[in-house]
This record gives sequence, structure tokens and C-alpha cells, in this order.
Amino acid sequence: MSRKRKLSRRQFLRASAVVTAGVLAAACVGAEDAPVEEAAAAPAPVEEEKKEAMPESKYNEAPMLAELVAAGELPIVDDRLPLEPLVITPHEEIGQYGGAWHRVATSAGDTQLYAKMTYEWLIRYNIDGTKIVPNAATSWEVSDDASEYVFHLREGMKWSDGVLFTADDIVSVYEDEWSNEELPNTPSSYVVEGEPIVIEKIDDYTVRMKFVATNGGFIRKAASLRGHYFTWRPKHYLSQFHPKYVDEAELTKKAKEAGFEFWYQLWGDKQNTRTNPEIPVIYAWQLKIPAPNDPIVAERNAYYWKVDPEGNQLPYIDQVEWALVESGAQAQLKIVQGDVDMQLRHLDISVFPLLQENKEKGDYRVMLWDTGKNDFVMGVNQTNQDPVLREIVQDDRFRFALSLGMKREDIIEAVYLGLTEPSQVSPLSASPHYFEEQAKDKTEHDPDQANAYLDDMGLTERDGEGYRLRPDGKRLSLTYEWSNALGPHFGDIGELITAHWKEIGIELIVKVSARDLFEQREDANEIDISTFASSSDFDPMIEPRSYLPMDYQGNWGKQYAKWWASEGAEGIEPTGDVRKVLELWDQARVAVDEQEQRRLFRQILELNKKHLWMIGISTPPPTAVVVKNNFRNVPEQALMDDQVRGPGHTATEQYFIKQE
Repeated sequence: MSRKRKLSRRQFLRASAVVTAGVLAAACVGAEDAPVEEAAAAPAPVEEEKKEAMPESKYNEAPMLAELVAAGELPIVDDRLPLEPLVITPHEEIGQYGGAWHRVATSAGDTQLYAKMTYEWLIRYNIDGTKIVPNAATSWEVSDDASEYVFHLREGMKWSDGVLFTADDIVSVYEDEWSNEELPNTPSSYVVEGEPIVIEKIDDYTVRMKFVATNGGFIRKAASLRGHYFTWRPKHYLSQFHPKYVDEAELTKKAKEAGFEFWYQLWGDKQNTRTNPEIPVIYAWQLKIPAPNDPIVAERNAYYWKVDPEGNQLPYIDQVEWALVESGAQAQLKIVQGDVDMQLRHLDISVFPLLQENKEKGDYRVMLWDTGKNDFVMGVNQTNQDPVLREIVQDDRFRFALSLGMKREDIIEAVYLGLTEPSQVSPLSASPHYFEEQAKDKTEHDPDQANAYLDDMGLTERDGEGYRLRPDGKRLSLTYEWSNALGPHFGDIGELITAHWKEIGIELIVKVSARDLFEQREDANEIDISTFASSSDFDPMIEPRSYLPMDYQGNWGKQYAKWWASEGAEGIEPTGDVRKVLELWDQARVAVDEQEQRRLFRQILELNKKHLWMIGISTPPPTAVVVKNNFRNVPEQALMDDQVRGPGHTATEQYFIKQE
């Protein structure tokens, strides 16, 4: 295999970067395509009392900012906004300024301020994940062969410190970070045939992204979570921590004074928006008081570049506060006590009855948003270190028996409150990739057929407790592992399946681990059955980690993924249909034509049906969302998925606290 191929696969799998080109038909888009975001026409002048010395303004702003303007500490709002602010239409009504959005978090990273609570890529998905719309970029064009992408930035848009946001802030990521051998490599979304992307500045507000060959899925990738690699850095701020702009001896001294050994450690610390309140941002709120302070506080960005239809600069809410708790259970307690304004983190469907019982006392309402991914996936490790067990689990009949031995209806009633239907891990029914035969295959409870499969494999001997024996005489036993980063219902599901599989002679041992340990064990190939949540099943081509071996969570063939990524330097070589599914993905992820994407992905699903590498329980349960009754402009319906960055995709900047 070529060196180019090696680099492409390694970076692809390591970064979990998976894409599709299903939106090329809308490659050049105007803001009018967005259901929430509207074309940014300048609003009519807003009548308000002005101080004599203040110039006339066509926009309104929050009182806390108006005070700073009056004191001469901040430019007028017109000078802080871009030439064409993005206009956001509120879900219910024009909001009121002020107040704090109270939430809970278990750590600094759990705040998710810049990962989920806001969603400020160049382009983004709309509220139901059906369309990609403008954001920081007003429009874009794609070449006929999908190898070049041109983005037009919002002119006059500024960072939170008032410095212009320009093409330099995007090009600098390519030139100063991805091209520096001591900093992270170019993410795989930006690598084609082993060659990294080239990013060029056309002018201050136009950038060109060039690939050596077709990269048909790049637009969808750029709009999703994995598009956070295609981000920007405030060049004017980070340049003071980079040896290209600062004497390296001086920079090393700075690093050591800050407690680091190398300059790039200081650089990484300074660009961390979760912990560094000094770094300029383009989000609605900026971190002001970081952890371990309690509460963690973020305050409105005076230069935020969006307005409502009446010319009110967003966000409406002054600040966001996170109370620190030790666990999801403590988070739920604060929620039912009414201490939280709006939250969906640390809430799974199993707590829905508790939320309903306490909504009057807590003065909140409970919404159910659609979920864009399968909640539970079970990967039976095909590269098990135990050679006897590996031979057993690699037999398709064994996995068929496991699936048929599960009582999905019992799990659905006990865990998902009867709100879902039996299903394998599959694209959602609303997805263009939905394949009903694959979704419903072997989801019935049929212990007779399950036992027949196992008997046919020669696993007929049993011990005194009725468990089957392996060919080496040991009890046929599997360990089911789940991460404590997931909801406790993963443990409940494991206990239910333990009883189900005892009936077909298979022992299951349920084990919970801290997430770091879980991922270490998975990476070391020490797990029999790995469980996790899926991702982006509304469009699995964004990240198909449940349908092929990927170096990511909850997988069934991580050692295959390592081999594919390293071109044989690590891991275990995939053969047969495992190899074929990876080859199909390599074709599908760069295909330009949407029909060709679907054709290739259908073949991937057919191979999943044939082998049942990943086992599912049911269709996705809805996502519980708790919202205080005076907390408004939160939509009743939305798609909740990792890739569309909920709740940020519902325009959290237009949420407000209603004052009577």
C-alpha cells in the first residue's frame, strides 16, 4: 500500500472523522434557507431614550452593555456588530434582557459551553438536522469535483475583545497549528489520499480549502461535531504563545513560569476555552469564572454578532452559571428541587417519571426531544485476546443466538418506559439510509432458535448450573462492561440481559468502570462486550462508528481499526467482510453523488445484517429536557444528537427569562 493511503487511513480512524456529501445540492446557500436564522437585513430603527451625547443607533443592547457604552468603556452597539448581523427569529416571542441561566455540571469539561450549549461553526445544521445553513460564513461554493470549497465570512464580525474575525484566524490554524510538527496533525477530515488540505486566504473575508482529490463529505463534516477540527483560533491572541511570532527562549521561559516544560503545552493551555477566561471567543457567552470556583460563570459577549428581528443584540440572558455537583444523581436532585432553569445533561429517559412527579414543586415543564442516535449499542469484541473465546464470538451463529436470547420488550418496559420499539443498531426510520430488514432482523425473543444456533456450534456440554462449556471445558462466560459516563440504565440493561442469557446457557458478568479506565481497557483489547451509545444515526455517514470498526467508543473491532489506520503497524489485520466494509466506507465517504453514497452505505448495512457485529436493543428513546416555566423560547420539539450540538442548534442565544 502507498504511503499516502497510510496517512489517510491513520488520521481518518484516529480522529473518528467521518463525512458525507449529501448536501452538495445546497452547496451555495443563503441565510434565507434557515428556519431559525433569517437573512440579515438591517432592522428598522428602534425608538428608545438616548442620552444627549450618544449617537443615534439602529440596534438595541442589554442594559449592562448600555451602561458600559455610556461610561465610555465600550463602543456603541452598531460598531460592535458586523455589517450584516445574523438575524435569529425567536421560537416564541421577542425576549427580555437580563438574568442568569442556572445549570449544573460535574466538572469544568461538563459545562459544554463551547461544545453543546452554543454551536458556532462556519456553517451548521438547523433545528431538526435536515439542512445545513449559514452561520459565521454567509455562503459557500463547492467545485464540481468537490475538491475545493470557498467560504465567505461575515464582514465586520468581531471576537469578544473587539478584534475583527477574518480569514487570518482560519488560515492560522492551517499554517501555525496543523503545519507545526510539535502540535496536533491535520485532522483526517482535512486529509485526502494522504495529502492534507491547503487553506488559502483570498481576501480578508474569503478562504479557499483545497484538497488533492474529491472530498465529497466535507461540507457535512464541517457542520457537525467533527467539524470542530475545522475551527479557528484568535490569531492575535495565540500568536504570543507561538515560536513563529515569539522568541523561543522567551516562550520557553513563559511556559516554565506557568508550570509547563514545553511551549506547546502552554499554547494548548491558553487555547482551552473551557479553562482560560482570557482567550477571545465568538460565542454568545464567554467564560469569566472557571472551575474549581463554584459556580462556574460565563458572561455575555458584548461583540456577539446576532440580533433578533427588532434589532436587539443577542443573547438575551446576561450570564450562565453552573453549580458543581459530584454525580448525575445530585444533578437530578437539584433539577427536581427547581434549582435549574434549563438542562438536558444528566437526564436519561429513566428519570422521566421522577421529573413529571416533581414538575409542579420545581416550577418547570418537561419536554421530550427526538434523539438522533441509538441509545445503546453492544459490540461483541471480535478480536478477543482469549483464543478459544475469540473463535466462539467470531461465529455469526453465536451473535445471532445472543440477539434472539434477549427479551427486548422487557427491557423496553423496564428501562425505556415502553416508549421505544425493538430494533438493531440502525439508521433512524426518518433517515434516507434506513434499511428496515436490517433494523428488525433477529429482534424477536426466540430462545429455541438461539439454543439451536449454540447447539449447532457444538456448545452442547453444560455445567451443574446449566451454563454451557467452552471446548476447553471452561464455563462460557462473557464480561459486559459499561462506562460510568453513561446513564445508570446501562447497568440495568446488563442485569436484565444477564437473566435472559442464563436461559440459553451463557453467563454474563456486568462491570462498570470509570470512563478513562473503560477506554484504556478497550484500547488494550481487554473487553469481551463493549457498550456505549451510538452517534448521528439520523445520518450515519457523519460518524458510522456503529457500522464498521472505528477507533472509537463502544466498538466491536478496535484492533481491526488500529491495523487499518496504521497500515499493519498495529492491531489485527481484518479479512473477509470486515475488510470489505472498511473498503466500502473509504469509497462512500468521498463520493460526490448522494445516490452513490446511499448505494455504498446500503452495502455496509447489508454486511451488518449478514454478520450482526453490533447488537442493539430498541429505537432511540426521546431525550428528556427540563425547562423552568419562566424560561422561554425553548422549542417543544427538536432533534437531540451529538453531531448537531444540542441544545446550541436551537439558538440558545434567544432563550430568555420572562419577567412578569
